Amino acid sequence: MQDLHPHLTPGLSRFVDRMIAVKTWLLVFSCLIMAVTFFFVVIFRYVLNADLFAYEEWLLIICFWMYFVGSAVATHDGSHVTADLLSYVITDPKKAHVRALMIGAIELFVTCFLIYWALLMLIDEIDSYPRWRTTIALRIPFLVPRIAIFVGFVMMAFYSALHFWALWKTGPTDKSGDVTRSEAG
Repeated sequence: MQDLHPHLTPGLSRFVDRMIAVKTWLLVFSCLIMAVTFFFVVIFRYVLNADLFAYEEWLLIICFWMYFVGSAVATHDGSHVTADLLSYVITDPKKAHVRALMIGAIELFVTCFLIYWALLMLIDEIDSYPRWRTTIALRIPFLVPRIAIFVGFVMMAFYSALHFWALWKTGPTDKSGDVTRSEAG
């Protein structure tokens, strides 16, 4: 995936960098919480012959946030899982560019629908107040992981839109990443 910075304004570029830094620290912090929690689960269970009360419930919330924030970071970096075999077959830069634009447009379109459905899910959850659905032991509202779903899809759509804009703006490139002569000229 191409670097977005040359195609963004300096202010937007700084904003994106700060968002990625916050998300990266959130991911690091979440991983540490999970590792420490499982360490204590083992200590409680096998050393103290006790159980750590309802750790699954708050770890589930952390996992939701970690999963969707990680998905947004992967969308920014272009490191999410793809099954892209056409990039090996299509060698013409113009056809490869059209293919990349089509993939970007489809990705953005699907992500926007997912945002819509996540918003409907949030509205449904908020409408059920004061009888919110909650976890069994700690009574954590289901609204918390559902916000993670919505925020994650919004961030994924934002980065998909930035990549689509950058692709649209640059035009076809050859294998080295340079703009083809017909487009540069």
